[in-house]
Amino acid sequence: MLNSKLFTPLIFTGDLVYNVTDGLGWCFIAHCSASCKVEKQSTPCPTTPIPSTTVHSTVIITTTKSTFSTTTSIPTSTPLTTTLDCNDEYPPRKNGESWTVNNCTTAICTNGKVTKTPKPCPTVQQPICANGRKVVKGYDDNGCCPHYECECVCSVWGGSNYNTFDGKSYRFNKDCSYYLVKEIITKYNLTITLNKHDCDPSEITFCPQALTVTYQSYEVVLTRRLKTSGTEANAVYVNQKRIYPAYSNSVLRIIGTDMIVLLIIPEIKTKVSYRGSTFSIDIPNSLFGGNTEGQCGTCDNSQNNDCRSPNGQVENCTESAGQWRVPDIPCVTPTTPPTITTTMTPQTTSTPPQSTTQSVCKPAICDLLTSSVFAPCHSVIAPGQFVQSCVNDICNGGNDSCSSLEAYASECSNAGVCIDWRNDTNGQCEHKCPSGKVYMACGPAVERTCNERYNKKFDLSTNYTEEGCFCPEGTTLFNTVYETCVKSCDCVGPNGQPKQPGETWTSDCSNCVCDKDSMSVQCQPVECPSVQSPNCSEPGQQLVNKTDGCCTTQSCGQLQFHGIKCDSVTL
Repeated sequence: MLNSKLFTPLIFTGDLVYNVTDGLGWCFIAHCSASCKVEKQSTPCPTTPIPSTTVHSTVIITTTKSTFSTTTSIPTSTPLTTTLDCNDEYPPRKNGESWTVNNCTTAICTNGKVTKTPKPCPTVQQPICANGRKVVKGYDDNGCCPHYECECVCSVWGGSNYNTFDGKSYRFNKDCSYYLVKEIITKYNLTITLNKHDCDPSEITFCPQALTVTYQSYEVVLTRRLKTSGTEANAVYVNQKRIYPAYSNSVLRIIGTDMIVLLIIPEIKTKVSYRGSTFSIDIPNSLFGGNTEGQCGTCDNSQNNDCRSPNGQVENCTESAGQWRVPDIPCVTPTTPPTITTTMTPQTTSTPPQSTTQSVCKPAICDLLTSSVFAPCHSVIAPGQFVQSCVNDICNGGNDSCSSLEAYASECSNAGVCIDWRNDTNGQCEHKCPSGKVYMACGPAVERTCNERYNKKFDLSTNYTEEGCFCPEGTTLFNTVYETCVKSCDCVGPNGQPKQPGETWTSDCSNCVCDKDSMSVQCQPVECPSVQSPNCSEPGQQLVNKTDGCCTTQSCGQLQFHGIKCDSVTL
């Protein structure tokens, strides 16, 4: 006979031994007490309906006084479904509750489990850009659903080559002030004009080509001015005040080098790159699509309406460009009228001029644009229009054979592709830097200076690179005003200029030196020679102090009474 104790399941204090009903309205419940005794309780059953679905469980009945245990199977009724909340969330969520995780995702609590669902986005196709550039991926206002758009970049180079937002090329060379970009319906208060005229080097006006960018309450003028050394340099004015890049305020950011200035307006994702006779304007189609006019055309990925005149009529590009004059600004007549030809002089009247240009004139320097030197940029920006302008400029007697290469390199740099190309022109497009600086094709758009607050403010880790002249290795730009490269940043003279170790100077009647050991400015008062005061006891004399430089001298002078000199006075 088997020992029944071997099959007795363990029951612990507080466990339910059984919960049964006799079918006549009475319920019988038994628990294991703290003293390990079975405590029984009988009560009338509740009147709530018993679920139709039940499960049968094994109930153990044990008597404490018996030396054996019996196992009895008694059916019990237990609900199959229970609901759980999402208590692990913060804040806790109830079952069935839904909420927004972020702009792109919603969530719902289902029986203790959180299910996240992304915002549904429509299917979009990538457009084919009329200007030959790559499409740009963007997002909606919530930053959830992607869309694709074509960049709108208007370029002008060599003073007469134009490329509209949608890639239509034309030539225009008249001196006056013209609208490059205007909003058809004013939304962002952006206007860009070109002030183009000849000027005498002695003039103090903006010359020869200046861009005026008006945005909200700011007017930014990008131009070039002659320095005292006779060389040209970029000059930037914000609301008629000269500023020196890098510069920023709540709306604008201006960075650049001695060769290129980059104006950035983050609020409207607009960039303007300026280098004298070459510049480009980059605006987003998502903000300005179909709403621009002027010499840069309409930003809408269609070349059909790029050469539109102010009255809405689509015309020849050269003719429509001349109609975008800025009113109330007189045109400056150039001292020497330009002579512009469209083709080379043909040898025979039977050969079309364009054919002669294509077959005879093939400048070797223009081939550089399609060579391996510029190859990294070819897939980003097609070089065709720049090759054509290069050939036209040189074959038509132009004196600037490098402008098209500079323009293409600048466009590549703005698109994030730096090209070091000048060394491959056999010195034809060499850029000479002032004494103490070196040329770099891919230098920092914001060069480090001796002012750490300046360095921190303008975030020198910017991804922008530009060509220009920079301080050589081992030296630092003192500041953006004096443009002096120094080996040490510690000594500063009274006028804000740098002082080299060991250099001496006099300031405010003090002899100062940039101490070599401490690399600090140390000053001592100027020592004046000791002098004996003169005896001014003669009648009509008085002691007169005179300061000569930093030292004071004394002498005897005559007393003056209302302008009458008295030899003897009795008081």
